[in-house]
Amino acid sequence: MSTKKEIINNLKDCPRFSVCLINKCPLDYEVELRTELPEEEKCPFTIKKKRKSQKGIRTQAPDSVLKVIPESNVKMLKKGNLKRWHDLHMTTSWTINKSKN
Repeated sequence: MSTKKEIINNLKDCPRFSVCLINKCPLDYEVELRTELPEEEKCPFTIKKKRKSQKGIRTQAPDSVLKVIPESNVKMLKKGNLKRWHDLHMTTSWTINKSKN
């Protein structure tokens, strides 16, 4: 179980952290404990289709964000971000395993 400080530090890796009001963040280690109402906005990195109110918001997550999304939360990501998350983590694990040999 993550501490409150660890959770906040991970959330701060998002470039939208200072303006974000979204309850279910893919960077949150305890996202399964959060709730959201159907009318609430969703994280732009997880949405399948933008609402009119989200026009102009970037939906492709930066690599810096994808690198810190816990594996337990990747199911939240939209297809393009999910593929890039897997690509980043495969490269990272391959590099780590290679350096151990």
